[in-house]
Amino acid sequence: MLGSIAVLLNNILGPGIANFSGLYQQTGWLPPSFTILICVISSMVSGDMLLAAMRAYPENSEFGVRVEYGTLCRHYFSRKTALLFQCLFQLAMLCANISNIIQTAQVLDYFVADLNHGKSCAVMFYPNVEAFCHTSSTDVTPFGTDKIVLSLGMGIVALLSIPLGYYNLEDNVVVQNVAMVVILLSTFAWFSIFASLGLDRERVPLIGSSLHNMGGTILFNFMFISTIPSWVCEKKPTVRPLMVIGITLLMAVLGYMLVGILGGMAFKPYYMTDNTLLSELNHISAEAALVSVQAYAISANLASIPIFSILMRYNLIESHVCGPKAAGAVSVLLPFGVSVLLYTGEGFKDIVDFSGTFTSALVNLMVPSLLFLAACLGTW
Repeated sequence: MLGSIAVLLNNILGPGIANFSGLYQQTGWLPPSFTILICVISSMVSGDMLLAAMRAYPENSEFGVRVEYGTLCRHYFSRKTALLFQCLFQLAMLCANISNIIQTAQVLDYFVADLNHGKSCAVMFYPNVEAFCHTSSTDVTPFGTDKIVLSLGMGIVALLSIPLGYYNLEDNVVVQNVAMVVILLSTFAWFSIFASLGLDRERVPLIGSSLHNMGGTILFNFMFISTIPSWVCEKKPTVRPLMVIGITLLMAVLGYMLVGILGGMAFKPYYMTDNTLLSELNHISAEAALVSVQAYAISANLASIPIFSILMRYNLIESHVCGPKAAGAVSVLLPFGVSVLLYTGEGFKDIVDFSGTFTSALVNLMVPSLLFLAACLGTW
């Protein structure tokens, strides 16, 4: 069960949590907390319905048949509808992976800068083509904004995560377990750092100045529902899926609210900038903050990047869209290409908002409901 919780928890506590402190400053604590609770309830119901649809699949009452998300779509829906939802699934996984890659590379670039007299290095493709080293103590990356760069941090992320993306889900269990422990330790370290910085309640009011992009940011963090079929196919038979989902959601909601409220109280309002919680922690001089940020980014995001690649690859191969080599290129290499284009400025926030608003709700909440209804109609 530990490995199953680790796979799902690392997914749900991935990059999106870095936006929660700024979100709570912007919206106040009541609207996002209420929305999170609604999403938790909806996710439990959606997860249960998705599991029911899997059990209703022929000869799969005990999950003995390999049934992916795309398999369910093709079995229960018309060809055009199934194709639409499969494309949305791939887009959701791609967006989630891009956000993981961008955030991890940003943290690693600041880590490189700490070791290199405050500068990290990159190859710039726009507005000029050149190799350069630069530093910025206020932006989300050391290279400023409005540039297209291939940074040293991005290269390190690719070197560490691309090989794992070609493994199977079950082969990543040890990595997931280690990552979960580091994530939890890093999160507890943040609570201590927030307290040491001082908590100002006025920074997180009951209701804030704007609810802009709140729904998308929160929904983005509940992407794990669509990953359930692949996980169920490889979990141990003794693991109870709904119990694992419940435990994961309980841990996640506590993490979201505490990081959002306490982190929002600890920092001066920064939600109007392109910074995230991780970049704010990077900008303070405390050694514990730097270590916790680096440990979290490497563990949470590097653990999730291969998972999203694996899920994309599984579904591309299973749906016969392309062969193993082409599926590997699309699922493992394409996210890095797009991440380079979106790396500086507000690329991370933009991809979170887009994915949460336009793909997450459909793929993780609406489609499981439709699959459940189709499964029930098929048995009547």
